[in-house]
Amino acid sequence: VSTQSTGDVSEEGDVTSRGVRVSLTLRQCTTEPCRCDYPSQCDSQNYGKPRFSVESEADAAKIEGEFVSDVYEEIADHFSHTRHSPWPGVVDFLNSLPSRSLVLDVGCGNGKYLGVRDDILVIGNDNSANLLSICRERGHETFACNALSLPVRPALCDGVICIAMLHHLSTRERRLRCLANLASLLRPGGRCLVTVWAQEQHLDDGEIGRREFPSQDVFVDWQKKQNAADAELFYRYYHVFREGELEDLVREVQGVEVERVTYEKANWCCVFRKT
Repeated sequence: VSTQSTGDVSEEGDVTSRGVRVSLTLRQCTTEPCRCDYPSQCDSQNYGKPRFSVESEADAAKIEGEFVSDVYEEIADHFSHTRHSPWPGVVDFLNSLPSRSLVLDVGCGNGKYLGVRDDILVIGNDNSANLLSICRERGHETFACNALSLPVRPALCDGVICIAMLHHLSTRERRLRCLANLASLLRPGGRCLVTVWAQEQHLDDGEIGRREFPSQDVFVDWQKKQNAADAELFYRYYHVFREGELEDLVREVQGVEVERVTYEKANWCCVFRKT
């Protein structure tokens, strides 16, 4: 409650004294993170988030180092516990490959696709030493490298998968370079499956997804919970893809043709073949 000393001025110039003015601000308090329907305008949901700014290759490498590689090193065990069920679409792709195929899983994470079939050899690579350690504990063959510089002989593989990794690259040029690297691994007739997060967040049954992306370059939080009362917050960088964007990028890669593009569980999926 406050008293305002000045008042209203009439057309004749007379000042009418104003009395007591009451101003009320009502706030709802919660102990949980805000999940309102307006994430792009919500101060609570955006508080503390990093800002995306990439003007050079050095900027891109810094973003990907700090908000992708470093984060996955920190959350590897917790992340792995949430990634245990292979996606049916990825399993279907692996099952479509001939027996005795050699397959490379680029950005293999905890290796959940490395043991899908016993009659093909799937080798994984990732940029996270801690995730690769989990793969090795499970008996899988892996090696460490960045997807932008794959130390693999060209035309070696019958198949390649790149699941939920391409969207962590922060410029169009780097995403295109990664796709060209994937294509170079394939022998003629070899096939590759790439999946990325979609900006369009409708689910397969028509329902709206739980995320809203106000722009294509976003930082998505990850809560690493030690216990119910103690959670450490990390932010991962994503470039979420619009409809047609992944297909357009693949068509710029020389020597490949797009087999199909599908939308599955709020992800864009593209299969292409080496010609």
